[in-house]
Amino acid sequence: MISFTVALVALTAAIGVVAAPVNDPADITISKRSSPNSSGTNNGFFYQFWTDGAGGSATYTNKDAGEYSVTWTQISDMTSGKGWKNAAPRNITFTGTVNAQGNFYLAVYTWSQKGENYILENYGTYNPCSGGKTVGTLTSDGSAYQICTVDRGNNYIQNWSIRQQKRSSGTVTTSNHYNFYQSHGLTHNPLSDAAYQIVSTEGYGGSGSADIVVKADA
Repeated sequence: MISFTVALVALTAAIGVVAAPVNDPADITISKRSSPNSSGTNNGFFYQFWTDGAGGSATYTNKDAGEYSVTWTQISDMTSGKGWKNAAPRNITFTGTVNAQGNFYLAVYTWSQKGENYILENYGTYNPCSGGKTVGTLTSDGSAYQICTVDRGNNYIQNWSIRQQKRSSGTVTTSNHYNFYQSHGLTHNPLSDAAYQIVSTEGYGGSGSADIVVKADA
């Protein structure tokens, strides 16, 4: 196993993004997410682990095949996960558990210099579309998804698909979402632009743990 631990003190970070509110969403200044603190290949999967450097601690551990675990304590913002270096219209299956105090995201996630894409399967109390522009509704994999975009400034755009029936295990037919974005003219392409595609656990403004197993069906 490969494990990474980051312990941080409160400071003014020159890098990173606060992806969602710690207190009041209107008070959060958002900037572009920087490169991961660590990334690489483990058992045939790409992995990524990132913190914003603004406080708290987090430990990420690679396990067998597509499995990973992560714990975080009073973290400002942290993302972690396993998947693939290239983004593709995969049918991605994930199984596992998330236990969080405070907010979190569990999502099929892509990152690029132009923007981020979240197919959000589970989350805490904050709906990120509350601060964005709703585009429409997509029904896929047994649930409706609210689709929205959020402009983080300097034309850095987030696409969001927010599942209405939250879950921590299931299959995501990513092509349904990517085709919807394209047909509705969303401004960045999560396939051609993305640097990687992972099933990501993100914690912010609280503490928690997760253990997730990732695989692609086709």
